[in-house]
Amino acid sequence: MMKQAHRSMLQGFYRDQVCNSQNRMIWDSGWRANRIVESCNELLAALMKREPGVSGILYWAVGEGAAAWDSLMPSPSAGDRKLSAEVARKALSVENIAFLDENNQIVDEATPRLQISAAFTRGELGGEGPRFLREFGLFGGNATNAANTGWMIDYVIHPRIQLSEGMRLTRNLHLSFGVGGAGTVNVVGGFGGTLPVNSIDGVGQRFSSAFHVAGVRTLNDLIAVNPLQRIQSIPDIKFLEFRAKAKMVLEFRADLRPFASLSEWSISRLLQVDPESISAEVPDIATHQVIQIREALSVLQVALDDAALREVSLGTLLNS
Repeated sequence: MMKQAHRSMLQGFYRDQVCNSQNRMIWDSGWRANRIVESCNELLAALMKREPGVSGILYWAVGEGAAAWDSLMPSPSAGDRKLSAEVARKALSVENIAFLDENNQIVDEATPRLQISAAFTRGELGGEGPRFLREFGLFGGNATNAANTGWMIDYVIHPRIQLSEGMRLTRNLHLSFGVGGAGTVNVVGGFGGTLPVNSIDGVGQRFSSAFHVAGVRTLNDLIAVNPLQRIQSIPDIKFLEFRAKAKMVLEFRADLRPFASLSEWSISRLLQVDPESISAEVPDIATHQVIQIREALSVLQVALDDAALREVSLGTLLNS
């Protein structure tokens, strides 16, 4: 059997910007990674085969998800094939899609990178009153304007966005095909993007020096590195482990607003103190809420070292 030297990859990053009725920006998510799902691979294969009735990117669907996600946000699965609760979809024309060069500048000639852009207004989402959005996905293949049709390409579950009359959500998404990663997109993962690389559990002094020599100083830097790039004196298996942990931190999502009164607490302290003791100390926080948020924070406990867990406060997370 011939050994495969390289594995083709498809990566995606998105950015949300919300403007109010006075066209003033009130929210900017920064660039965040999204989940490419398995049905995208099926679509790519069908396009290569020239399957009749199959097209590329056709619609951008948005959904309201579930209200429970505001307290504990789930992570998309690679096996997902539709949104949890789709409320609308926008047809995408060729004008919505452009080729990008390595510096993420729009160019005319074909490249392995695409930019997909679209704007969603409150009026396009149906229903009455404010509309809450918590998820989105691109659809292609045999997709129509009917909900849940077509092959899903990517899936994002994001913090709740409220669109009221006159508000507009502008969404940009970059897709990068093949070996080489996602170009120079600066991925922002809330508080985690600027954390030093040695805050990842297991990096320590031994590997942080090697990262610094390679110009990798933050978690954003680590995620931006080509996964196939070798960094001298860091074993491949360790490099992949550190990247996986960095992604866990960057993708951390949880509604910490009920814990605002504990903003000075560190992650470490919240994880160590008994939930019933916290509930007794802060009467407006129920024990089950503490248990839920500890479950969410356990992701950071796995990914970050003890020093980072002691230094990062709930206030830092609340403000990210």
